[in-house]
This record gives sequence, C-alpha cells and structure tokens, in this order.
Amino acid sequence: MHAVAVKKELLENNPWLSQSLFKAYSASKTANYSYMTKLGWAFDTLPWYGQQHEEVKKLMGANFWPYGIEANKKTLETICRYCYDQGLIKQKVSIEDLFHSSSLGFTEAS
Repeated sequence: MHAVAVKKELLENNPWLSQSLFKAYSASKTANYSYMTKLGWAFDTLPWYGQQHEEVKKLMGANFWPYGIEANKKTLETICRYCYDQGLIKQKVSIEDLFHSSSLGFTEAS
C-alpha cells in the first residue's frame, strides 16, 4: 500500500535506522489491528464494520497489510514490470535496485 523512503546517506550513516523504522511501523500496525478488532466499529463509518472486518481476514488472512519485501515480492516485481512495459522507466529494475540492502530480509514477527 505504501513505502517509506529514506535517503541512502542517512541509512549508511545510521545502520540501525532501517530496522528500527521497520519495527516501529510493524508495532504500530499491530496496535491498529488490535484497535480495529476491539473498537473499530465505534469510529468507522462502515455500516457493518465487524462483519466486513471478519470477511477481509477470512479472504486475506489476519495480516492483510503485510510488511517486508518477501511478503510483497510478487506485487513489487509486477509494479517494476508494469513501469517498464508502460514506459514510465527507461530500463528494467529489480527489487534489489529499489530497496536498500539492509531492508531486503526484514520480516514481521508472527
């Protein structure tokens, strides 16, 4: 759904930063999932919030917004291919071209 951009120089000067950001965003998402389960219905405008939330989890799994390269590899590769095929970029790119090497192996705790 979204990507976080950080200047390469900042990551090289602070090697801990990419993992810390990943963990912070993952913890925030986990807190949001908990909120959605417990109180989301009270603040969202969906008329059948609880039912729709359960249907999404059945269809897409409990972690329906997965973080990390591996969990999103197929989608990222498809985006790269579409950008090239549609002339948005001049040369083919790989996931490794787009993401800092320190972030390629990040996975969420289960």
